[in-house]
Amino acid sequence: MIKQRTGRASLGRVPYAYIITVSFLIVLLIVKYLVWDGLLDLPVRVNSALNFMIQLLGVWLIISVFLKLTKRSFQKLFHEPEERIFFSKIYSWSLYTIGVLYILSQLGVSLGNITLVIGLLATGLAFAIREILLSVFGWLILLRKRPFRIGDYIKIDGREGRVLHIGTFYVRIDMSEKRGEDFTQIPNRFFLEKSIDVLGKSTILDTIEFPLAYVPANFSELTQKFQQDILKLAKSKEYLRTYLDVKDNKLLLVVEVELDFEYRFELRSRIVELINGLLGEAASFSK
Repeated sequence: MIKQRTGRASLGRVPYAYIITVSFLIVLLIVKYLVWDGLLDLPVRVNSALNFMIQLLGVWLIISVFLKLTKRSFQKLFHEPEERIFFSKIYSWSLYTIGVLYILSQLGVSLGNITLVIGLLATGLAFAIREILLSVFGWLILLRKRPFRIGDYIKIDGREGRVLHIGTFYVRIDMSEKRGEDFTQIPNRFFLEKSIDVLGKSTILDTIEFPLAYVPANFSELTQKFQQDILKLAKSKEYLRTYLDVKDNKLLLVVEVELDFEYRFELRSRIVELINGLLGEAASFSK
């Protein structure tokens, strides 16, 4: 089950990082005041480092508190959960980028130098952080192209589960809602390399084949009985179809039914048991 927080934006419980940052910032401001008042003499380099730390912590604290107060209101501008995740990240990254640019400008770094440094870093780290870049690129594809949605049941690389969250580096899926808080995290890059089966939101269309030795004389009556009993088991009237088919020179009774995803294996087992009992000698499981 996906839990969503509701309520008005507030500080709530103050994170330890904020408390530590504010405490350290107060200490630095006190030292700065002592230097300004002439009560403490520091070397030029130490004084420059002091100013840099004050600006760095101050900008980080202001942006973090501002994000905490406004991020939830910003998310309400978007209706889809994937859009809220995507634009919230862009919103956060944009504010922190502005903060970094401000600090660099205060250090006397020009825009041209910043661009040059970013270019050199991108070239040098492109191969070293290839997996990270692929995960971020996969995250963008998942949120903008939407091959599946949060809440969908999917199957990828032999793993099935319900999508709980699409993160920057991992997609979190719940393999079984009946086992508590356990979940599996799949790297986003896997979704660029593997095929994805989207199984639906809550139900899955399952096909069960029963080999037959012959067609019973009362097949029409048995078919009606199958459908009535299966509908009682599946507790769903969305889709149910039974028909005869031939594959590889074998006569088959095919049942197509919509089952609850979480209980599909138990329901499938009961349907097999039910139909096998009704078919009697007509059922043939020999090769």
